[in-house]
Amino acid sequence: MSTLICSFDGLHDNRVLRYCADFDAHTLHMDTRTEAGEKVSVRFTGLLAHWFENVIQDNILFGMDEITVDGFFEQYKDLLDGTISYGFPACCSIEELRERMDREHIRVFIIDSCLGLCGFVLAQEVELQCP
Repeated sequence: MSTLICSFDGLHDNRVLRYCADFDAHTLHMDTRTEAGEKVSVRFTGLLAHWFENVIQDNILFGMDEITVDGFFEQYKDLLDGTISYGFPACCSIEELRERMDREHIRVFIIDSCLGLCGFVLAQEVELQCP
């Protein structure tokens, strides 16, 4: 069974210039630059949580995929088992998180890396803005 819903073109080999989470507005904004020097912005709205690791000065993306909620719980089982008791991401139990994601139509976006930053974003919507 495939967990992939879709892949987002336009981010492969992009360098991450900055990212900013606005917890009050429930958004996460990431600016990237292509190898040709064009800016591509990624804006997540309805942000529930995000988790990035390996963040360095010169992060280069491999790409971004949307996966199923079931795929998320399978792929990140160990992480969630270790963090859910501390309220991450935003719930006290796996069951509560799954119910909340279903109720609020939260989608799962996986960010893969060539170098540095990788992880996931849990949000209702994503928009890529290219020139």
